[in-house]
Order: sequence, then structure tokens, then C-alpha cells
Amino acid sequence: MATVGDSLSLLQQRADETRAQATALTDAYNRRTWYRFVAVFFPIPFVLVLMRFELDYWHYYLAGGSYLLFAALLYAYDTRFSDKVKAAEKEADEAQRRVEAAAEVH
Repeated sequence: MATVGDSLSLLQQRADETRAQATALTDAYNRRTWYRFVAVFFPIPFVLVLMRFELDYWHYYLAGGSYLLFAALLYAYDTRFSDKVKAAEKEADEAQRRVEAAAEVH
């Protein structure tokens, strides 16, 4: 038969695990975001600056369209990843609130 202390420690352990997962996901998001932004917002303008005397007018339309497309894709991907991070943090906060509520009751 499980005691109140056992169930409280089990709740705390689950809350700690949830917080660790949320922290790991947040760290991964923060670490990878800079790579994604650099990969999208640096190459196209850099190539345009390097080749500005070699390009025809229609190349600029192609580069501008590519720039906008990659920026939109990055925004969509980053939003999904950010939503996952927020959901994990919300879950961790809720788990901690449950632990605190259980501790107050007992």
C-alpha cells in the first residue's frame, strides 16, 4: 500500500522529469534557431552582393522569391517548434502546481 509520502515523491519525480524534458527542448530550440536564421537570411543576399555585376534583372526576381519562400518556411517551422517548447513548459508548470497542491492538502 502506497503512502501519501510515496505518492507525493512520485508526483515530484514526474514533475522533475517533465521540467527536465522542457528544459532540454528549450535548449535545443535556442541552439538550433540561430543556425536556421543564418541558413535562410545570409546566403541569398550574400550571393547577390557577390554577383551583382553578373546577374540579369530576372535573377533578382528569382532571388527575391527564394528569399521570401525560405523566410516563410522558416517562420512556419520555427512557429511549430516554438509551440512545442511552450507546450512542454506549460506541462512542466502544471505538474509542479499539482505537486504543490498535493503538498498543501497533506
